[in-house]
Amino acid sequence: MVLLKGLFTSKRQLFLLTIAVVSALTIAGATAGLVVGLRKSASNSATSESVCGSSHETYVINGSSILGKYSRAAVAVDSAECSRIGRVILEKNGTTMDAALAAAICDGVMNAHSMGIGGGCVITIYSKKNNTAYSIIGREKAPRAANSTMFVGRENMSVA
Repeated sequence: MVLLKGLFTSKRQLFLLTIAVVSALTIAGATAGLVVGLRKSASNSATSESVCGSSHETYVINGSSILGKYSRAAVAVDSAECSRIGRVILEKNGTTMDAALAAAICDGVMNAHSMGIGGGCVITIYSKKNNTAYSIIGREKAPRAANSTMFVGRENMSVA
């Protein structure tokens, strides 16, 4: 700055030149970053596993049921990868709790914006031995007046 000081007649001119140079460098850097970044994302968009949305996911349905037919294990959470992790745990003879925790921890990473303390859950457990499905509806915090029999005979009242 000492070398440039003699070229300008006032501090105001030097200040304006400094602002102009910094602005030009900022614009050039942002433009270069966008060009490189957009070029990379455009070339990776067709093969990227991290693309938002489900268009890159594929589902194979076994049998005639549109809901699927599973002979060993099934886990369903928000992310296909987390569902796969839970299913693999079950297929390796892990417990349902092991699979649920693995899938939930994965889901906490994949969907951190939707996970956290105080969240609810809906869990369906099928007992092959009893040929019965059980559901646990753990929907957030209940109102103070809630009780264990408030939905008896009014089961559909809990569905919004």
